Amino acid sequence: MLKMKEMEELIKYFEKQEARIAELEKRLTVQEERIAVLVEERNALRARLGDVETAQQEVKPKLAAIAGHLNRMNEILEEAQLRTLTPEDEQPVSEEPETVVEPEVQEVQEEPEIQAPEPAVEPEPMAAPESEPVAEEPEPVATPESKPVVEEQASPKAAIYGKAVDDIRLAISLGDRFLYQRELFGQNAELMQRTLDELNKLGSFDEALHYINSKFEWDTESNTYQQFLVTLHRRFG
Repeated sequence: MLKMKEMEELIKYFEKQEARIAELEKRLTVQEERIAVLVEERNALRARLGDVETAQQEVKPKLAAIAGHLNRMNEILEEAQLRTLTPEDEQPVSEEPETVVEPEVQEVQEEPEIQAPEPAVEPEPMAAPESEPVAEEPEPVATPESKPVVEEQASPKAAIYGKAVDDIRLAISLGDRFLYQRELFGQNAELMQRTLDELNKLGSFDEALHYINSKFEWDTESNTYQQFLVTLHRRFG
């Protein structure tokens, strides 16, 4: 009888174990289904990331073009500001033609003295001096105004790269500052400021070019790098 009871207990024990195994199998199937769903979501996210990367690559040249337009607009604004300031700078230059005009006025005043002894012909010389200064006087006044234009065109580098500056920061607009900080200095504003300080201490464009190429590994064919070289040209002339 004892052996029968032991057999029954063993059978019950195995039945319990089989029930637990069945439950574990159900849980495993549920976990496998969840893992399959997560794998699908992961693949979908990877596909979306690939689309985002391709979109970024397509947007980069557009952003570069926009940055170029902004830089051109900044240069135009700077030129406009310089033109508004030139009348004040030309004041001392305008004093010189006054001394040049004085002898011409004296020569015109000498002509009626020669014609004065002819009493009958007095109305004719009066008409002649009135017509001569009106035609000749505005010509010397126009020449001093053209002098600053000739002086501005004297430096070919200024016509290509823009007006030279004493501090490199004056050649960097607000849009360029954000562009350089993002593309060249990895969003590190302190590194950018230290680099600009070191560049201002150098004496030539070649020294500045050697400094940035030895310290940074920038893409020399990128638009941002070429634009930064234009800024250096404005600093070192």
